[in-house]
Amino acid sequence: MSEIAYRKIVVERFGGTETMRPVEATLAEPPPGYARLKVLASGVGFTDLMARSGDYLLQRKVPFTPGYELVGEIVDFTPDGPRPAGLREGARVAGALTKMAAYTEYICLPLWQLVPLPDGLDPVLAAAIPLDHLTALSVLETHGRLVAGETVLIQGASGGVGQALSRLGALRGLRMYGTASAPGAEELLAQHGVTLIDYRRQDFEAVLREREPGGVQAVFDHIGGAGLRKAYRVLSPGGVLVSYAFSGRPGRMVGDTVRGAARVKLMNLRPGRRTALSMVPAEIKGDHAWYRAGLERVLDMAARGEIAPRIGSVHPLMKAADVHAALERREITGKAVLVTDQA
Repeated sequence: MSEIAYRKIVVERFGGTETMRPVEATLAEPPPGYARLKVLASGVGFTDLMARSGDYLLQRKVPFTPGYELVGEIVDFTPDGPRPAGLREGARVAGALTKMAAYTEYICLPLWQLVPLPDGLDPVLAAAIPLDHLTALSVLETHGRLVAGETVLIQGASGGVGQALSRLGALRGLRMYGTASAPGAEELLAQHGVTLIDYRRQDFEAVLREREPGGVQAVFDHIGGAGLRKAYRVLSPGGVLVSYAFSGRPGRMVGDTVRGAARVKLMNLRPGRRTALSMVPAEIKGDHAWYRAGLERVLDMAARGEIAPRIGSVHPLMKAADVHAALERREITGKAVLVTDQA
């Protein structure tokens, strides 16, 4: 067993896409309980862009390699180390990471983090699934605790997590409203039975007070700010507001995120309704069984065709900076995926 030479994308300092560059590195043999992977594909999310610019609370140090989700092939384990069922050299696996590191050709990960891909599932499609859909499971089930027939509002329903919530919500039999404004959003949301509220022309609170006078059972929010108070007001008695991210002002997003999380916790002290924070990297790290069961579930759903993330573009890993630039210009609709020469 020898070191592996490989390339990865590194953000050298916080800033624009010019801060990203490929670097060469070597990967040592895996310690006990780990495996080395040849990465096939990595999902790209807006969280990656926030981290690069210095606006992401969970990534405060540079240099770092972006990316929370990937699909790869197992290269090797520690000699005479543990070999869990379903894991072998050459097996394809998916993973959601607890710390950013996915824009890379090779990586060493703990065995508990590796979930086998169902036979026949495209690695590019699979790489678009872990983070968005685990977030959706956390929001819907862990924190939302929703059942068929209940009504929800999804803020930013045309985004990655919004679409995952729409897909899984439809399978749970939820009635759904979603805020969006992008071209084609109404048709996109209608595929999952979501009623569009165009936030540029409509006030979601006014729309819901007219159409759902008794309130909605849940609001899923990734924006924060003044919208949190409005979201809380449209809840029915016993309803829940689940926040899974916060937007903020350029250059002040970290502080705005902290204030948003504190606001959500304080709102939970009020009687009659509740609030919750979904923090998936922490939930993955704290509950390996939940993580594995959830990721296995959504990968199986994808293999059966029950969920189908919309792939907006596929690019070579070394073009990651170009992908970030295109996402910032809103030129990519759907999930962007980076692939290595091995894919």
